Amino acid sequence: MRLILVRHGETPWNKEGRFQGQSQIGLSEYGIMQARLIPKALLPMKPEAIYTSPLTRTLMTAQEISKGLSVPVVPLEGIKEADLGKLEGITGHQMRTQYADIYNAWREDPSDVVFPGGESIRQLQDRAWSAIEDIEKTHRDGVVVAVSHNFAIRAILCKFIALPLSRFHMLRVDLASVSVLQSNPRSRQVITINDRCHLSHDAPDGD
Repeated sequence: MRLILVRHGETPWNKEGRFQGQSQIGLSEYGIMQARLIPKALLPMKPEAIYTSPLTRTLMTAQEISKGLSVPVVPLEGIKEADLGKLEGITGHQMRTQYADIYNAWREDPSDVVFPGGESIRQLQDRAWSAIEDIEKTHRDGVVVAVSHNFAIRAILCKFIALPLSRFHMLRVDLASVSVLQSNPRSRQVITINDRCHLSHDAPDGD
């Protein structure tokens, strides 16, 4: 299977530096423009299916990709973003001041941090990887798009390349970026990570 991981386009909360988690936030006008540019990167690979997190920002991104590829969209709960609990909607500055212990632990070793009232990156990785395995069973020899989120995609990448979650911060996945993974029963290969060549005159990224 060739798996194309796509991060959603920009939202108003990205611009404000707010943690989104599973909040239902739609794309900004700029994010819609980004989403409309993604299909040109995917067309040569001829995807046969588009799976998406059901959250608004990913669903909107997937719908724009679907228009460009003429491939239907299938919502998939397992690739939703991490549940950030009480951190959803706050800024990085607010996290550092209001949840200093969580922030320090997150920067030191994110693998075992449980977001207050939410889930951990390890829990996120388990459910997201299970969803990817289900996709692979259906499309073993196919090309598939999965539209997801910053933390979710990084958790999937860590699992795929056997990178410990303690090294989670080593990976970067920008808005509207494309990462391509190839797998078969004998091997796994990373084709690209965080490709943004399809975006023109792009703005700085946010979480």
